[in-house]
Amino acid sequence: MLRNAKIIDDENLNTGVVSLGSTVLLKDLENGDEFTYTIVGSIEANPGANKISNESPVGKAILGQPKGEVVEVDVPAGRLKYQILDILR
Repeated sequence: MLRNAKIIDDENLNTGVVSLGSTVLLKDLENGDEFTYTIVGSIEANPGANKISNESPVGKAILGQPKGEVVEVDVPAGRLKYQILDILR
């Protein structure tokens, strides 16, 4: 795993779209709740610390999406709709 590790310099992160290492502010369009998540690799995922995997349903749905985009996420409880309010490094 360490042999394939890559250091991500947050100075070079593109905040125009969601990518690995981005911190994202999402709004649940059904109930208006807002969430802040950092997108990380599956090994680093810790939902309790608001770090979600790029392989999770939400992570997959928002990767590559720009600020303002509305995404739909299929989860075991049904379909959720989130708007990407902000993308931070």
